Amino acid sequence: MYPQFLGIGAQKAGTTWLYENLRRHPQLWLPPVKELHYFDQKPPRLAKRLFGKPTLMRKARRHLREQLVDAARGCGDRRELAWAARYCLLPRNDAWYRSLFPEIEGRIPGEICPGYARLDRDAVGEVHRRMPRSRILYLLRDPIDRSWSTSAMHFRKLGPSRIEEYSDGEIEAHFTRAKTARHDDYLANIAAWSRHYPPEQIFIGFFDDLVAAPRAFLVSVLTHLGVDATDRMIPPDVEGRHNASEGEQLPERFARFLARHHHARICALDAHFSNAHVKRWRERAERLIA
Repeated sequence: MYPQFLGIGAQKAGTTWLYENLRRHPQLWLPPVKELHYFDQKPPRLAKRLFGKPTLMRKARRHLREQLVDAARGCGDRRELAWAARYCLLPRNDAWYRSLFPEIEGRIPGEICPGYARLDRDAVGEVHRRMPRSRILYLLRDPIDRSWSTSAMHFRKLGPSRIEEYSDGEIEAHFTRAKTARHDDYLANIAAWSRHYPPEQIFIGFFDDLVAAPRAFLVSVLTHLGVDATDRMIPPDVEGRHNASEGEQLPERFARFLARHHHARICALDAHFSNAHVKRWRERAERLIA
């Protein structure tokens, strides 16, 4: 079956925290691997699935190896091994994607993949054609901090170096590349998804609320999904951090660069949402560029 909810982003806005907490809810089911990237990436050929270097392919192979090792030790689950084999080895198509979401009585399947936020409206239309009743989760973060966190992650993936070891030109080029810009254009992304999904199916949350009151934030997400949101369903470590950045501090010069780069977009967000969070984002940006 198709998932009945999608967490579409934003990248570096708490999606790993959301994944880790939702997958422990007894009325929800999420894949054992976060971010399937079915809708935002071209289907990889078999050679790429077996030997490709992209993170997605390496994660799939690593997960399959782990399941094979568990099976060899006699502590594995055949269903989990079968899932890992389908996920890693089979051709990507609608039947493959549906097969990754089992029908389990009393559990709602879903996926979280930040790449989906930046789908254009036609691509979102294809998602809607397959799953018109799915609920959408979109978390927003101050674009200045989101850009910095994304870039720090990008440069870490290139090797053991930290972002500070690259030149200012290389870092600023990553801030402004087209793929990054699509992640940052929250209003365009909301418009694309809202063209096909009505407001009652879209949850827009703010990273600021997640940080300030994670328990309450999770309750609001669970309520949107229509599952039990009572205290007994909240993990005791809900306030724990998941996939947090490794301590790279945003230098003042890059903060000013990003404030200038995002100022118009943040002003548009402030006009659209008119809430305390986005007002604070705008005021911060204006202090930085003053």
